[in-house]
Amino acid sequence: RPGPMYLLVFPNRDYAVGSVAGVLASTVSIIAAHPIEAVKVRLQSGERGSAEAGQRSAWRRLLALLRRPYCGIGPHLLQYSALNFVRFGSFAAARGYFERRQGSPPGAPLPLPEIFACGAFSGACIAAALHPLWVLKTHQQANRLGVVEAAGALWRGEGIRGFFRGYVSGFARFPFALGVFFASYEALKRSGAAARTPPEPPSTASGRASVVDVALHMAGRAGSGAVAGVLCWTSVFPLDVVQSRMLGEARYGDQRGYR
Repeated sequence: RPGPMYLLVFPNRDYAVGSVAGVLASTVSIIAAHPIEAVKVRLQSGERGSAEAGQRSAWRRLLALLRRPYCGIGPHLLQYSALNFVRFGSFAAARGYFERRQGSPPGAPLPLPEIFACGAFSGACIAAALHPLWVLKTHQQANRLGVVEAAGALWRGEGIRGFFRGYVSGFARFPFALGVFFASYEALKRSGAAARTPPEPPSTASGRASVVDVALHMAGRAGSGAVAGVLCWTSVFPLDVVQSRMLGEARYGDQRGYR
């Protein structure tokens, strides 16, 4: 039988520490990277062939892209905090299912196709649970609106349906993207471990790993995560562009150009 829930929420203390650490790390990274994300969404959802945009100088277009760079950061923070809980929790649940089915001990390596399946399950959970936050964040960034303004515009224009724009497309985007992310990260991590001798940071005579070795070990893991992230979002970037235009469009109901 499983043990009692830790703090009435988490399956155990390690999961709690990992989840909270993931949320804190996401908060720092979002505060640093949100302006870049805002510019990306504005570029993706820009008006097609706008005469006004064509008459602007390159400098004025750049300034327009950079105006109000932190629009949408509230839903973005909430979204990624929730995303990390859903992503890692659902991935761990799917991984545990495969481990039990194979009779493997917890943490034992799984075949990469099963890792991909765990990631795809995690992506499906994210698409099902968090889509309204994604719509609100994108609508804010694309139109430089506040949270209340963006939510009000969506509600007045389309009601509850406005928060589920492009809902089905999320089930194509997130399962594939997170399948690629987890499978590629695991493959890179295993390749790095196989190339090292020993696979873990070596210890000094005192029994502790040297600072340099630990730093190199952590850098290898971080590098694997960075490459996996690039592969993840590159694999679905065309769909990401389409979603940004659908979710950010400032026209509603029958007036929408993207459906």
